[in-house]
Amino acid sequence: MKSFVWVTALFLALIFLAGAAFTGLDVLTHANVLQNPELKIAAGWLVSGLLFLSLGVRGWKAHRRKTAPPGKL
Repeated sequence: MKSFVWVTALFLALIFLAGAAFTGLDVLTHANVLQNPELKIAAGWLVSGLLFLSLGVRGWKAHRRKTAPPGKL
């Protein structure tokens, strides 16, 4: 996987997970958490962030395997 792809995926994961954290904190400030429609938005941001994070970590680990000297991994 090209380094541009996994670096971009990690960057997007950071943005999406930060958005999920801010939206989740906003959801928790309301009285009725489970019936709040913003909960779906927070869950969507969280799932998207986790998907980008998994793609970025996958490329990062493959990149480390290629550049590490033999016997170090």
